[in-house]
Amino acid sequence: MGYELRRQLREALGPDITGLQRAVALEIADDANERTRRSSVPLEKLVLWTGAKDASVVRNALKRLAGAGWELRVPIGKGKDGRVLYAVPGIRMTFEVPKFEGVATATPSENKGEQGLPQGGAGATPSTPQGGAGAHSEGAVAHSEGATATPSSSSPSLLMHEGERVEDSTYGIPDAARPLIDSMSASGVIVRWPFKGDQWFPLLALINKCGVPALVEYARRTADRTHVDSARYFMRGWSELPPKPADGSPIHRSRPQLRAVGQSPEDRGIF
Repeated sequence: MGYELRRQLREALGPDITGLQRAVALEIADDANERTRRSSVPLEKLVLWTGAKDASVVRNALKRLAGAGWELRVPIGKGKDGRVLYAVPGIRMTFEVPKFEGVATATPSENKGEQGLPQGGAGATPSTPQGGAGAHSEGAVAHSEGATATPSSSSPSLLMHEGERVEDSTYGIPDAARPLIDSMSASGVIVRWPFKGDQWFPLLALINKCGVPALVEYARRTADRTHVDSARYFMRGWSELPPKPADGSPIHRSRPQLRAVGQSPEDRGIF
């Protein structure tokens, strides 16, 4: 758990991040892995831990944090309209505490459009905010309470993270797809993965619905019968597979048929 990360973030957030926004950020940091700074805590847990009314209130707090330059949500791609997406049906939101420089209070910049500390005297700023300040999520742009300026969206370092984080660091492959791709390769099914942007979403939904083992087993059997060059070849068959069985589902196996050994037909009453 990220108890040390929480303590650092507690000072870095400064006096302008207060109330529920502060509580959400600190709880995410507390749940995050110290080394990766990543957290997969469900929104329902954040509601419970922070005392928020419901998940929509927590989502709004996350948008306001992003507006203040503290983007904790991990982008998974862009929608057809160009908006950065953080969750889609079948793929829940995950988080990463951005790296920040120092914890001392800094003087606000005179240039309100300059990238740096949000106006109003925040303690420290993320060095590489994910998605940029004011990043879109579910069609909304929110600004932090008490903050009068946000980092410029024209900064190259921010543009690099607006929906392109996945492509920059993982060859365009979403984290949720890596277990399937790695298992396929390890099983000898080496194919191309030509998906781009939101084209990954149907595949990620199938991973969530059917599970990696079922998808790999189907692909392996298919590849044994015919040459397959692209993972797109499997998509129709994968879409027709049943969902993962519920926990505790009974397993029924056919009983082997037994026959007597070492007896003649006469001994067995057959004439």
